[in-house]
Amino acid sequence: MTVTESPPQADVEEGAAALYEGDENPARGNWSGRLDFMMSTLGYAVGLGNVWRFPYLCYQNGGGAFLVPYFIILLLLGMPCFLLELVVGQFSAMSPIVGYRNYAPALKGMGFAMVVANAISTCNFTIVIAWCLYYMYLSMTAELPWQHCNNDFNTPACFNRVEYDRCRTENGNSSWWVYGHGQCITNRSLADQLLVNETIRPEQRVSAPEEYLEREVLKLSSGIGHLGDIQLGPAIAVLCTWLVVCATLSKGIKSSGKVVYFTVIFPYVVLVVLFARGITLPGAMDGVRYYMSPDFSRLGDVRTWELAASQTLFSLSAGSGGLITLASYNRFNNNVFRDTLVVCIGNSITSVFAGFAIFSSLGFLAHELGVPVSEVVTSGSGLAFVAYPELVTHLPVSPLWACLFFLMCFTLGIDSHFGGVENVISSILDVFPRLRARKTWVVVAVCGVLFCGSLVNTTQGGRHVVDLLDYYIAGRPVLLFCFLELILLYYVYGFERLLEHLETMTGYRPGPRLAAHISVLYGTVAPLLVGVIMVTSWTSFRPYESGGYVYPLWANVVGCSFLALCILPLPIGAVYNVAVEQKGSLLNVRECSRDKRRAVCVLM
Repeated sequence: MTVTESPPQADVEEGAAALYEGDENPARGNWSGRLDFMMSTLGYAVGLGNVWRFPYLCYQNGGGAFLVPYFIILLLLGMPCFLLELVVGQFSAMSPIVGYRNYAPALKGMGFAMVVANAISTCNFTIVIAWCLYYMYLSMTAELPWQHCNNDFNTPACFNRVEYDRCRTENGNSSWWVYGHGQCITNRSLADQLLVNETIRPEQRVSAPEEYLEREVLKLSSGIGHLGDIQLGPAIAVLCTWLVVCATLSKGIKSSGKVVYFTVIFPYVVLVVLFARGITLPGAMDGVRYYMSPDFSRLGDVRTWELAASQTLFSLSAGSGGLITLASYNRFNNNVFRDTLVVCIGNSITSVFAGFAIFSSLGFLAHELGVPVSEVVTSGSGLAFVAYPELVTHLPVSPLWACLFFLMCFTLGIDSHFGGVENVISSILDVFPRLRARKTWVVVAVCGVLFCGSLVNTTQGGRHVVDLLDYYIAGRPVLLFCFLELILLYYVYGFERLLEHLETMTGYRPGPRLAAHISVLYGTVAPLLVGVIMVTSWTSFRPYESGGYVYPLWANVVGCSFLALCILPLPIGAVYNVAVEQKGSLLNVRECSRDKRRAVCVLM
């Protein structure tokens, strides 16, 4: 019989004071209060995807009708996975690697796999947050630099609708006057050659913000095989991003728990301001109608349900291990039911409200450009760095609106980053507890290594690297982890044991009828849903291409290698634990119990 124990915990006074004074776990520390954890978890879950991905998915998949599958999936899959990870973290008081290892040998590699995938994703995602910071800096000027087409880096195909209309109006719509390179061109043969005349090749036009992003900020290369030079502006922004993360996490979760009050609340303030301003602009209601007009026929499309499920899991950050780490700093009797409801519902409301704020503004942009809303709607970086920069050029005091928007994007991204990096740091300290005395240096080392890994994304070919890694590691590993998490904890560790943990922590145990329904949810419905999504995702796997650019074979091999790096710890950890450490069955589990002082797991 093998016994493992969590680090002993200090005695604390009973009563309300024990919730806020002193640490139950002096070695690791605890949150200063309930709200610190809730805000940190909300900040970790609510990210850029809520603003620039959910509204687009809603628009593309039935408008208001998309909310039906979204909230059904949230109830049947998102909230169960979220609650499960909070229970694992809070009960074990450990990050994923040690926490899962204490439950069962079969789960040993799960924690390692989660942390590896989380570290790679965090490193890759840093550049997007850095772009937000860099654009905020660029917006601090009297005139936005992407506002015109007369810069040295612009091509003749650069297109600005306002200047184009002015050119045509002032010259009586004469076919001898066409707009290109930021000026009216009178030479028709030159216009034909440059393909900038609206009547010749409108598909050749490139918006001024898009050219600014690709030709000035990124100096984008022709492909991933040509990485080119590191770009100073984005590189400095990446460094500043990591300095913020390092400074916030170096003092432990008590300091980060205070910083998130700003990084969580500020985006909501800006979203309210953007909505209040956007809804009063001409054309705003057209954008809102595009966003929410229901098309219930889309409910019969399996793809709609698949997208709703994937968006739910990704927006809640389930399956990455970060929720387990954040919950591991809770006090033992924290109410995980309340936290699950608040964060999951808050995350979903944020997504829906962000759609109103964004689409009201896009409706105004379409009105100003004289085009349908569908022509200005985009998602991801296209929304943040092309469509919205174009939009603010049509507003009074445009630099102010640009600064607010990009600061909002930065804070949305950075607090998600806090949780991801804390997951890596806490895992290292839990595996090597002697390093806790030197935690500051561990934080500096981890941030330094991840900063160096992020630098490749600041090269001229860095955007190709970002897109490639995002395609291979952003979704598929998480789906696999969620599936295995549900199966192994329910069937291997045991549903009854999990209910006992919940009762021990919260004092509440569901009655027989409710417990039976929850058992069906965790044992059948949730695994089936995530399993279908996972199979669909893996069977639709193809070599990556983007915007007509086909990535070379070697690049896809690199992407597959990173995917394998995220997944291989699963079988390796399980086999090593059974064959070398325990020399027992893969299905052996540890019976875990815990009181105020310690958690004890005995191998059965």
